[in-house]
Amino acid sequence: MAAVPINLMKTFLFLAIFLFAPLRIFAEVDSSLWQTEKSPHFIIYYQEDSGGFVKELINRAENYYNSIVDELGFRRFDFWSWENRAKIYLYKDNAAYVKDTQRAAWSGASVSIKTRTIKTYIGQDIFFDSILPHEMTHIIFREFVGDRNDLPLWLDEGIASSQETSNLAARMKAAGEIINQNNYLKFDNLFEVRNYALIVPHTFYAESASIIVFLIKEYGSEKFRDFCGKLRDKEPWKQALLRTYRFSNSEELEEAWKNYILKHS
Repeated sequence: MAAVPINLMKTFLFLAIFLFAPLRIFAEVDSSLWQTEKSPHFIIYYQEDSGGFVKELINRAENYYNSIVDELGFRRFDFWSWENRAKIYLYKDNAAYVKDTQRAAWSGASVSIKTRTIKTYIGQDIFFDSILPHEMTHIIFREFVGDRNDLPLWLDEGIASSQETSNLAARMKAAGEIINQNNYLKFDNLFEVRNYALIVPHTFYAESASIIVFLIKEYGSEKFRDFCGKLRDKEPWKQALLRTYRFSNSEELEEAWKNYILKHS
């Protein structure tokens, strides 16, 4: 297997740790003790601003918001506006973040989909290009399709991973490699994975993200939005997937994915 880039390994480590961690209820934060900056879709609460970090965070978050809703076909739905803006709490360092959130020191961010809240801290080298777009996409996708506990891991993680600007090219390359090496998970097996402890991160995230890229690039964002609309309407996810894209079964979908990846990798 080809060597995995260092930045991708850091992302795998963060995702594994973050996702295995038990869900927590966010404690109330006294926002009056924080400085604030607002943008069309975000309220940034921060303790200190180091080197213009807050301004860069606002720019990046707004750009990601626009690119994510466009990519997924959600542009007509303005999720985070006015009183519904997402909140990002930016701690001055890891120690302050750990003390307030009670998360472990290795935790890069705490995310609440229900309250559209991300808590993180200054100084993480993978935050802007990996953690931020990944977690924003989770929130946006789940707000659209609703609180369903039957969706497979590959779908949730594939959508979120497909929006990571620093890792997507490497994941697409890896997808071509695992196909050529016949080292990928057959779709019928991938679709049954429900436990993060059972995945091989390099293969799982490359395959999952590349499936989403294939669906969006080959068939368009509007078609993907139609698929997500069926999920929102509680249609069984596999039926919705095959019906939207007009495949008779998962084997046909798998072959179409392989052909697309090999052609574009």
